[in-house]
Amino acid sequence: MNRPTQTIRAFTLIELLAVMGIIAILGVVITTSAQRISKDAKVAGATNKVLAALGEARAIAIRDRATVLVAFTVRRPTYRATLNSPETIDYSKPQQTEIVIAKATGRVGFPGVATTGAWTVVYPAASINDLLLEEFQPVAGMAPMILPAGIKVAGSAADIGDINEIGQDDYWLSQPVLQILPTDPVIRERGTTVVVRFAQDGSMQTRNPSLTANLTSSVTDTSSVAPWIDFNRNGLMEIGTTGGSSNGKFYALDEIDDESLGDHAMFLAVFDDDLFHSQATPAELAAWNVYTGIDAWMNGLNKARSNFINQFSDRIHFNRFTGVAEIVPR
Repeated sequence: MNRPTQTIRAFTLIELLAVMGIIAILGVVITTSAQRISKDAKVAGATNKVLAALGEARAIAIRDRATVLVAFTVRRPTYRATLNSPETIDYSKPQQTEIVIAKATGRVGFPGVATTGAWTVVYPAASINDLLLEEFQPVAGMAPMILPAGIKVAGSAADIGDINEIGQDDYWLSQPVLQILPTDPVIRERGTTVVVRFAQDGSMQTRNPSLTANLTSSVTDTSSVAPWIDFNRNGLMEIGTTGGSSNGKFYALDEIDDESLGDHAMFLAVFDDDLFHSQATPAELAAWNVYTGIDAWMNGLNKARSNFINQFSDRIHFNRFTGVAEIVPR
């Protein structure tokens, strides 16, 4: 009796290649999705840290009946070669954004300026007719919060105007990328110390309502009082001289130890600055960082980064009556 012969059909080379191609495409899609989820999770985690800092600062303001700032500035990890060696920047570790909570000291004044080496030292002189700087100091015993590398916090440019005093509220300001290696130029980018201000009742402010700044001898020449944080608690405002000789250097955060003037923010945005830089060409970054004054600065890096932030960030707004911060859905 003859048994029927079974025919076993194998995959052809073309079919195998097609399957391998599908697997490769799925791998790319899955990897890309996983990376996007990871980046989104990093931003979300940083946003939660920012909300926690804002809530803690607001609670301190109410508890201590004090004016309190939450400041977003630059941190570079440091090390000591020996126990008695000075602190040195550890360039093998990435720059991070540091969150500092500080209270007003009650000291204000017009700057008396002196230059010491590579630093401009400002002596706030208490004079009721010359109020320009408002001093804050970090809350004692409270360690700064550190955000993941590459994540930054931007604030609305409420305090910045051009030479004609035209507001720049449609721009976002943020921390800069400072030196990456010792061989880099001193100034890689300029940025700002973004601050959120809470009054004694916990509400959010964008000015000190009880002070005006007399910038000249005329009592009618007034402006907003800008806050600064005395990070090293020595009573002197210290600004690196690489920002140039104009007043712009007092606002520019471009060196690691700058105690620059803070920019009051009405809104915040938490975003992945590494992602922004990865999408820009070296030529674009170089063009954006050309600094010939506030107009060039605002229309360069800040304009480009503002477009990115408007699309890819977690936004934080504040209740106008209570000061409570909340995330705005994308």
